[in-house]
Amino acid sequence: MLRSSPDWIIRVSGCYLGERIVSAPRLTASSLDIRPLYYFVHVVESGSFSRAAAALAISQPVLSRFVRRLEDGLKVQLLYRNGRGVGVTEAGQRFFEHAQTMLQTLSGAEIEVAALRGTALGRVSIALPPLLGGVLSAELIRSLKAEYPLVTVTLREGFSAEALEWLSAGSVDIGILFNPPKVATLITQHIFDDRIHLVGAPGSLDEPGGAEIPTRRLAALAMILPPAPHRLRSLIEDASHEAGITLNTEVEVSGTNTMLELVRKRIGFTILPSALLKDELAEGRIMSWPIGEPKIVSHLFTATSMQRPQTLATRAVLKTIGEVFKRNLA
Repeated sequence: MLRSSPDWIIRVSGCYLGERIVSAPRLTASSLDIRPLYYFVHVVESGSFSRAAAALAISQPVLSRFVRRLEDGLKVQLLYRNGRGVGVTEAGQRFFEHAQTMLQTLSGAEIEVAALRGTALGRVSIALPPLLGGVLSAELIRSLKAEYPLVTVTLREGFSAEALEWLSAGSVDIGILFNPPKVATLITQHIFDDRIHLVGAPGSLDEPGGAEIPTRRLAALAMILPPAPHRLRSLIEDASHEAGITLNTEVEVSGTNTMLELVRKRIGFTILPSALLKDELAEGRIMSWPIGEPKIVSHLFTATSMQRPQTLATRAVLKTIGEVFKRNLA
């Protein structure tokens, strides 16, 4: 229903132009074409179709058609001709102000996004093995803050099976995995090779820490190992088979922290990659000996999912992880 009012009122369902209420036009594909706005603003600022056409390097009839299309879509007159060129109606002035704001906002957005081109930013979630976070998380975050201040990381501790599940579900961007299985949807990158060590309480063996222990000596020790099919369990069993021995597995434990606690309490020995032992060894809470004959090596990889495209931030974090490992563990 049409009615007059002395006031300007903004409503969701309609808006006042002059003293009439008209329905707000629905957005269509043509509504999203900013050329009519751009041309209209140039005409108003130039005060003439001919001057605006010359500045825009288009013909005056084409410019007139764009402005007329704009008026037809809005169902209101925006411009009127006078002796000096064109003038702006009250509705045209109001629309001119909005059009200016929209074009300025779009221009600002383009400038801001262009400024970020090539800049890593955003949140990246990382799954990493227990204890490895304690070794590397502080150094990783310091390096990222220094080189990529717009990147924020989220760290989740979990074993390889959990990390693989998180990668598959898309709940993490990067997994740090020891000996990952071959999965068609994973992109893996090798970052570090690590010796597997026998781990015991201080003084539990008559061997100096760091001295190589042949695999055959493990047959005489009470072992605390992760249950099969854990990748670490597979490595030690393969080495034991090659050495011609049978392991004496006293306790099966899936958690690294629990395994180390049992080792510290002298319940038995375990095996772990040396990268996970750095802090414990520095504090003198355990001793470790690299296993040889055969030598057991664990391979550490970063993994990302093909189903989750790598962002610039993800690539920056992958690069930094590799650099941190080289500095701290190589």
